[in-house]
Amino acid sequence: MSDIKLRIYYLFFGGISVALFLSMLSADFQDPTVFNQLYPSEGVQNWAGLIGALIGGSLLEIFGPSALLLPWIFVRAALHQPRQISGLICTYYAFVLVFILSIIHELALHSGLIKTEALEFYLQNGYAAKLALIWLEKSTNLAISLTFMAAMFILSLVRMSHIISPLPFISGVFYGVQILLLMLARKISPPPPADNFSTTQLPNFK
Repeated sequence: MSDIKLRIYYLFFGGISVALFLSMLSADFQDPTVFNQLYPSEGVQNWAGLIGALIGGSLLEIFGPSALLLPWIFVRAALHQPRQISGLICTYYAFVLVFILSIIHELALHSGLIKTEALEFYLQNGYAAKLALIWLEKSTNLAISLTFMAAMFILSLVRMSHIISPLPFISGVFYGVQILLLMLARKISPPPPADNFSTTQLPNFK
């Protein structure tokens, strides 16, 4: 894959990830989502419009604040080089990480470690973790379940460590910005033309 094509991929997937992240940060509980079909009379408050409200708000309602990691994992899973795991396995471990973090956040809320009164919409927990915690408490031993969750969380972190790490992405972004600045500098002040006169253009004094 050429450098130019790779930088275009960085800009494309990076733009999608930023838009998804902003749609989650600006989510409002009155905006329409998959679970809320009502359209507010004052209009959609989400910065990304109706599409951002449906996608970002729905992800927050499902996973809670751990869904804020999905844009980062998405862009890194699409652009990580060299590819050590397939996209399907990467997607699986990404949702395992987000789901387990959502359950941990629900445990913190359930035990009173986090006050829920002053939490923004994007910091309140989702339905998936609430249902999972209820199921764990009623159907299995909670200590055994938490031990299994910790093992799965550590395994997912190990498998996704080279993808979650921000260093390759940051270096790629800086390299892309450097290339764009060089291209802009060449447009503003192009190099002088070379004096390459052929010998046929010189007068013959013989």
